[in-house]
Amino acid sequence: MSRAPQLSDKQVLFLYFLILIFVGTILLSLPSSYSAGSLRSLDALFTAVSAVCVTGLSTVTTGDFSLSGKIILLCLIQAGGLGFITFSTLYLFFPGSRFSFRNTAIIQEYYGSEHIQKPKNIIRSILGFTLIFELSGILIIFPGMVRQGVEHPFFSSVFHGISAFCNAGFSLYSDSLTQFQGNPQVLGGVSFMIVTGGLGYMVHWNLFKKVSHPGKVKLRYHSMIMILFTFILIILGFFVFYLLERHRLFSDMNTEDALMAALFQSITTRTAGFNTVDQSGFTAPSTLLNLVFMLIGGGSGSTAGGLKVTTTFLLFLIIIKGIDDHGEIPFLRRRISKELLNRASLYFLKAMVILILSVFLVSLFETIQLKNNIGFLEILFECISALGTVGLSMGITAELSDLSQLVLICTMFAGRIGLFAIIIPAVSPESVYNIRYPEGEVLIG
Repeated sequence: MSRAPQLSDKQVLFLYFLILIFVGTILLSLPSSYSAGSLRSLDALFTAVSAVCVTGLSTVTTGDFSLSGKIILLCLIQAGGLGFITFSTLYLFFPGSRFSFRNTAIIQEYYGSEHIQKPKNIIRSILGFTLIFELSGILIIFPGMVRQGVEHPFFSSVFHGISAFCNAGFSLYSDSLTQFQGNPQVLGGVSFMIVTGGLGYMVHWNLFKKVSHPGKVKLRYHSMIMILFTFILIILGFFVFYLLERHRLFSDMNTEDALMAALFQSITTRTAGFNTVDQSGFTAPSTLLNLVFMLIGGGSGSTAGGLKVTTTFLLFLIIIKGIDDHGEIPFLRRRISKELLNRASLYFLKAMVILILSVFLVSLFETIQLKNNIGFLEILFECISALGTVGLSMGITAELSDLSQLVLICTMFAGRIGLFAIIIPAVSPESVYNIRYPEGEVLIG
């Protein structure tokens, strides 16, 4: 008997997210899930995709969902935020399931956890870190919510804590976190969750081992790069936003609130999607920095999206230092291999193709519609936000045509799952080349 064809790892991963989106769309479409009248099917689909892809863009106000709808949304965010690990965890519950060498390699490839021998231990540690960080964030945010006098402060703390750790950017309030501008507990707690969620599980594990075994465990190269460049990006954004916007967008704030707004903007722009100020009010240089930060995103193996900090770091090295005769780059007494540099370049190029196609299609559909006076900058901002799974917007999401919203749905899916699938190693027999063609000469520059 011929064996039934098996799905590839990428197909199973796509199927997992598609099932999540399908179930989420159905549940959010129920009359009991939405308290502000009937919810269009497209709006339910857009919200489900945005939640599963931890983006935060929305065509409707999250606060208009009922309590059950908000809980459904929170579950979708958590399942989408944990991503492949959620899928792997569920996979383990099936009777007789086994982790093949191939599946183990995929987990280790994405999470960099070759130092943990058993995949089950990788999953347990990730879920453990998630629970600890989310509980810590909720405990920090809760007093600030009580101080602010919001309704249902505990549920609001849970919702925003999980949404922040998963870098989702969904807020229960129509103005996101604008009302908390002068509330350091809420903004500090949310910022803490965004940064920890965006560092990645490998960094969490490495730091935990280093603290629990002082003098015996060293920081891994990946952890050093992530911590160093995350810190540099946060500080750079903080100074640029404060200096450029202190007497403009932040002019109505006192010095303390302006400093807090600049720091929060620097943190949230890289895939989190919460905002305390109107994103359309930034000056041109600040808007450009927002676009760059949204593209960069967070860390590999984290809940964040974007090109990833480490990918951007490798591209930066290629531009600044260049590669040596072996196709490698030395940095911090380490050698970055030709394979890593090639993969980073390919990852970037594929992301740019998706972005250009997304911007072109949305621009085309909005031009055809002739209903909205939406500028190119707003469309570019929206598409980068969707691709980087950020969720920040200049306020045009709900105004876009149905076709444009479908494009954004595909862009969010590609930004979260499509780009992730690129790094899954293809498992195929090694090709045997019997013919070696002569080298072709192509002029460059």
